[in-house]
This record gives sequence, C-alpha cells and structure tokens, in this order.
Amino acid sequence: MKRYFGAHVSCAGGLVNAAKAAIELNINTIQIHPSPPQRWNSQPFAEGAEDAFNKLRQGSCLEKVFFHAIYLINMATPDPQKFHMAKTSLLNYLDLSARIDGAGVIFHVGSMKDQPSEEEGYDRVVSGLNWVLERAPKNSRLIMEVAAGSGSIIGDRLEELALIYSQLERKELVGFGLDTQHMWASGYNLVDDQEQVISNIESAMTIDKVWSIHLNDSKTPCASKKDRHENIGDGLIGAAALERFFNHPKLAEIPFILETPALESLDGARSEVDKLIGFSEKRC
Repeated sequence: MKRYFGAHVSCAGGLVNAAKAAIELNINTIQIHPSPPQRWNSQPFAEGAEDAFNKLRQGSCLEKVFFHAIYLINMATPDPQKFHMAKTSLLNYLDLSARIDGAGVIFHVGSMKDQPSEEEGYDRVVSGLNWVLERAPKNSRLIMEVAAGSGSIIGDRLEELALIYSQLERKELVGFGLDTQHMWASGYNLVDDQEQVISNIESAMTIDKVWSIHLNDSKTPCASKKDRHENIGDGLIGAAALERFFNHPKLAEIPFILETPALESLDGARSEVDKLIGFSEKRC
C-alpha cells in the first residue's frame, strides 16, 4: 500500500516554489502557508495564481497538498470584524485549495477566552463555519486540527472538535487533523498508552474522518499544555513511539506531515523526511 508523507514547505516567492521544494525533497505530500500566517488575507487569491504550480506539479511525485490557515483565526471571537475576517480568510483558502485540487485547509478553531460561556462560544464557531461551508467550493475540504490545550483553546480534547462537527452542515467537506505534539501536550500519552489514544480517536471522530496527521516530537512533557515542537527523535515522545504511531495499521491511509524545527532549511527537511522513509522501510 502506498504511503503519503512529507513536510511543511515554504512557498515564499510564489506558490510554484512549494512544488519545487516537494520535487527537491522527493515527497508526495506537502503543507504550505499560501499567504503570510501572521497577516489577515481578506482578499481572494488572484485568478491564475495557481497556474505555474499546477503545471509544475503535473508529472511530479506530488499528490497531496494541504494549506495551513493563518494563525489569527478565532471562530469563537465575539468581535464582529475579526469574526468576519476569520470566515473570509478560510473561504479564500478553500477557494484556492479547490483550484489546485488540494487535500484540505487545516486550521485551529480558536479560543473561548472572550466568550461569556462555552455554549455561546460553540454556537459562534458553528454559525461561522456553516457560513463558510455554505459558500465553499464543492471540491474543497476543511480540516479542524487538535490543539495543544493552553488557556481557553478549543480542541485540546477530541470530543470538543467532534461536538462542533456534529452541528455542522455539509459534513462531507469537514474532517479532522491530528498532531502528535499537540495531543501529547494535551495529555494523550503516545508513549505508554498509544492503543488507548487510537481508541479515543475512533470513538470521538472515527478514523475515516481523520484527513491529516502532523508528526512532531515534543520539547515539553505529556500534559504540559505547551505547543513546542521538536525534531523527530530529539524530544520527549521519542522516535520509537512516533514510529509505532506512523506505522499503526489503522492510520496507514492518512497523510503524515512533518512540522519540526529542522524544516527551516532544505537540508534539515531532507534529514527529517529520511527518518520517515526509515520508519516506512522498517515496516516493510
């Protein structure tokens, strides 16, 4: 069975540069920020922005392309302007993703910190996402990512994302994204209780609805509530547990994406990708 795995890569200078990085690394899966992640992207992407990318991608090994949404999004915010900008940002990404036959737009749901109650916060999230989904292209996919759990963050528990999903329309466009470091930081013990973690995933959201997995080691202990990624094998989860997770038969059809510190350079990315290749070869 073919495995899909790769890394977050830069598209600085144009979307086509992400495809060039994928070809250089010889990977079939990438994740990119199609716009600066710390800035609002209130305008749709220009027509033709995808043309060079699509052309270079043809005939290459690149098959799965994920976008990661900007970091400013908070679908629970009571601020009307920020709420509208968050919705518009997701819609713009979903539109561009559809134009490149993308595998999905991964995003963090947000935080309850400015909401008077969790009930009102969840209602806000659901209404915002339904607005986005109503307008989204039919061949786009929206992926809610598990969070690391600091403060009033939404999604540090799988059940929180499942609750949101249960109230959404157009569910066929929505899935979930796991992240080993985030789950570890939120108290899911991938070292000692990995089978229980898999069972939790199955019961909360079902495996078929997990559309992406970020594979990262962690600088911080289990249940630390801190989002601190580390290179594979250099953190507190460790290579052995990550290899078991990567090779778990129930996760074999899900694309794995690296988001480790080493990815800042092409050589570092190549080293991290080689670790996943080693994981895959050991299984064979």
